[in-house]
Amino acid sequence: MAELQDDLVDSQDRAVDITERGLHLFDLDALPWEPPRPRPGNEPATEDERRKAAERSGGVEEKWLVYPEPGSDRFPISIVRFPPNFVFPKHWHTDGEFIMILKGTAVFAGQEIGPGTMAYNDARTIYGAEAAGPEGCEFLMIRRAFAVTTIVNE
Repeated sequence: MAELQDDLVDSQDRAVDITERGLHLFDLDALPWEPPRPRPGNEPATEDERRKAAERSGGVEEKWLVYPEPGSDRFPISIVRFPPNFVFPKHWHTDGEFIMILKGTAVFAGQEIGPGTMAYNDARTIYGAEAAGPEGCEFLMIRRAFAVTTIVNE
């Protein structure tokens, strides 16, 4: 137990920049939308590879709240935006995933869901396809770790 206490950070009840350990507050309007970032270990090596990856995203964008470095005790947290009628195919992840719909509608598990709907998907569980509604959707996504996603070909 003493080892854990050696690593404690006193927040002094103040928010700090994400580059520091401590308590963090997020201004979502100030965060940029960007193409999905590659997960650690899968980063494109060249600018051309980054551009091609962005083109393959199908218009999906993310706002990263927490993008941890490999080996960090932080977990990835982002807001994902699917464009109108976007469909993400049937797939599974190596780690569990929590989502909460913030804006728009989507079809998850065969049900149309909207703002405030929350879902948790266990690791190694095949699910999908997920489809954004006609106005698209935005959702908060929290994972235990950077998950590897595997598309299931039917």
